[in-house]
Amino acid sequence: MKSWSDSKSFIGKINTLSIENYAASVNNTEAAPLPQHLSDWLGRLRLLYGMPFDYLVPDERLLPTESIRFFYIDRNWTDRMVDGALSVGKTTSREFAHHHAVFNQVVDVLDNEERHIRTRLRDPKNSDRSSGTAADMTGFLLRSQVVAGWTGLEVKAYRGETTSPANQLKLLRMDRLGPDILLCLFDGIPDIVDIEEPREGIQFGIDVNLDRHNNIEGDADAPSGFTLKMRHMTGDHAGYEVGWKEDGSPIDNIATSYATSVPVRKANPQVLHITALKEAIATTLGEIKVADGGDNFEYEAPLTAAEFSVQMLQFPYQQRFQGKGQPAPLDNMPVFDLLGQYSGATIGITTGIARLTDQERAMLTEEAFAPRTPRGVR
Repeated sequence: MKSWSDSKSFIGKINTLSIENYAASVNNTEAAPLPQHLSDWLGRLRLLYGMPFDYLVPDERLLPTESIRFFYIDRNWTDRMVDGALSVGKTTSREFAHHHAVFNQVVDVLDNEERHIRTRLRDPKNSDRSSGTAADMTGFLLRSQVVAGWTGLEVKAYRGETTSPANQLKLLRMDRLGPDILLCLFDGIPDIVDIEEPREGIQFGIDVNLDRHNNIEGDADAPSGFTLKMRHMTGDHAGYEVGWKEDGSPIDNIATSYATSVPVRKANPQVLHITALKEAIATTLGEIKVADGGDNFEYEAPLTAAEFSVQMLQFPYQQRFQGKGQPAPLDNMPVFDLLGQYSGATIGITTGIARLTDQERAMLTEEAFAPRTPRGVR
């Protein structure tokens, strides 16, 4: 596994652990929090940093070109991965027993840690350590030329039927794993996922009608194959398309959307006829005002250059994936049995337990076998 931290730097941080903290970690776990550099490393491991791509997608047919695959993260799998990372160097029954006694506390720390890693990577000075209940982790893999063409794609996920900020899920990780492959992980199970073009800059544009072979195709309403949707130019809905709907209802109380056919030059059908287009826009805006009666749409002729520019604005494209997010499937993992773990050990489990202190035995009884509250859906 390729590391995101060089060995010399990481070992140097480990060696800064004071004797007092080491003693506390052995005698009193409550007084010895997991070192930050270690919780950061394990938290990134749970977010699949450094994971070989072949482990995520073992066969190319599972992620063909121009496809997206949504998935759940198996918390048992990531917990066992952390368990394996922490088991390196343990050789005695006492060390393994101590590991299993405190592992639930480690899991609780990492449940919180993984929610802040992306924030710290984007802003190292951010010291937010707010805690919360760990949710089911989900995500998607997108393989598309869109990833290669727009490196600043924006991704937002929501739990519920609306895209209000209160329903937005925390984005735990967003990384390009290859030129055309994007990985995103969410803290919860989304009902809506929006993928948008970058919002930097301003651009003008029109809509194109394409046939099944991706050739420009005209029709009776738009002989050129190009159309332009009309927008509000003033008021609370300035910039929005006429008849734009949110949550199934038009925000401007206009049930019909309006578009005008875009005229082109006869000598070159892919060059717009700007003078004719301005006249076509003015005509359509007048028709909207007459049909609405002036209650929800404002326009006064003649069409100005500023109003023409508003109509030509092309906002970033957005692709929405919407469904009914279901809880992660129940796993059939057997209940972990500590006795079974040590049944084949060189030193018998009873002998190993006999050598533990009273405090270590209590930790084994209260934590290793204590039922854990399932991570809920956020």
